[in-house]
Amino acid sequence: MSSPLSVILTQNKLTGENFNDWKRNLLIVLNFEKHSFVLTESRPPTPAIDAPNRDFVALELWDNSNLSAMCYIRASMSNVLQKQHEEHQTARQIMDNLEEMFGEQTIQAKTDAIKGLMNCRQKVGTPIKEHMMKVMAYLSEAQTNGAEIDSATQLVMVFQTVSKDFDLFQASYNLNRKEIT
Repeated sequence: MSSPLSVILTQNKLTGENFNDWKRNLLIVLNFEKHSFVLTESRPPTPAIDAPNRDFVALELWDNSNLSAMCYIRASMSNVLQKQHEEHQTARQIMDNLEEMFGEQTIQAKTDAIKGLMNCRQKVGTPIKEHMMKVMAYLSEAQTNGAEIDSATQLVMVFQTVSKDFDLFQASYNLNRKEIT
């Protein structure tokens, strides 16, 4: 692994239970190396012999990026997972298979984070900072695992979790309708 960022992959090899963190780290490296497009774009068709040179260049770029991405992926997983993914021809095939194997973890983690947020309540008289750090952690975990929660909904969720000490603040906010971004 040649990238200075690739150290995060060697230090955090995919073992299964760390799939979400590993995937986030992998995407950082692939984006930095400009290889992430092979995870979403299909291989260009083999150009005809008389095709423009740019078609051959595009194919070669895709093939080289695919090979690099597969090497990053395989080098950053456990030996057992490497063996299971030896026959795959594209980085996308490997990632699709890993999503099948470990994707349920993402759904469960998202569900747990949202459930934690909805059950989170600030106790009257306790500092808001500590409570908000917990709320922000739940929101971050939910979004990291695929939840799409717009800022208005996040605000409603936060208001649901704070103590009665903040009723006046909430009323003032609703009267003034401040835009939160």
